Amino acid sequence: MNTTPKVSVIVPNYNHQAFLKERIDTILQQTYQDFELIILDDCSTDDSVSIIESYRNNEHVTHIVLNEQNSGSTFLQWDKGVSLARGEYIWIAESDDAAHPQFLSTLVEQLEKHPEAVVAYAHSLLVNEKGETVNDKRHARNDGAVIVYDSKRFTRWAMLSINELYNASMVVFRHSIYNKIDKSFQQYHLVGDWKFWMGVCLQGSVIEVCQMLNYFRVHSNKVTFKMAKAGTDWPEVASVLRSFIHQLNLKGIRLRTFRGRWTRDFKYSHYHNKKELAEQYPDVFQASKLDSILFKITQRTFKIYRY
Repeated sequence: MNTTPKVSVIVPNYNHQAFLKERIDTILQQTYQDFELIILDDCSTDDSVSIIESYRNNEHVTHIVLNEQNSGSTFLQWDKGVSLARGEYIWIAESDDAAHPQFLSTLVEQLEKHPEAVVAYAHSLLVNEKGETVNDKRHARNDGAVIVYDSKRFTRWAMLSINELYNASMVVFRHSIYNKIDKSFQQYHLVGDWKFWMGVCLQGSVIEVCQMLNYFRVHSNKVTFKMAKAGTDWPEVASVLRSFIHQLNLKGIRLRTFRGRWTRDFKYSHYHNKKELAEQYPDVFQASKLDSILFKITQRTFKIYRY
């Protein structure tokens, strides 16, 4: 590929042999073909490298980087991929997911139409290890609607309560904003993506495409799945939430409703030492009963929080 591609597709892989061929094939089969493919392997112990090597001579593949030592963080792999990317847009296509053939064409078209937007995302169909659909009501709309949100509304409506951009594979963003984002997200093991996407969304408008164009793989071998189920991800969640308070300058009723929401969730979590973490992050987890009531009123009446 001699010309500069419009999109750089980054596939960071670690031990996803079972899904890797489908992942790469659904990228190569996109109806939109103006892209380069950057494949990274973080010292996999399965047969991933053999699968990756079979694509080395593909015209779209510009880089294959095989780590000799595991980095310990998918977010460090993201950074490495972006450093190699030449495209105007970036798609981080997780190695265990897949995509509809029109994923790229649809999201790139919207980003071209809306130069003020920094990111576009599609809805996701959840699939299991066998590729079977998993029942999920998070994104029930599949009517093709396109919604453009200003940065302030989206971050306070869809990112404070839960990470709306919960799977990197569902998102395409502008390469030019990457260096404007706080790189501390790379220090996290589990929720660095939440911090990263908040940083992205603070840079400009966000486009939501209500089509099921991303296939998000849910399986028991996901590290994040295991940690979240055990409740051991709460220290990282707390740290990220505190950073949001400062990033968005939350004060007054917004801070109180924020704290009310997260105190409620933390109370029902399975974290082993709630008292210690609550004392460490009182601005996140020590809401009064009134704060919790304010959260419920705000959520239902003003729709500040999506979920």
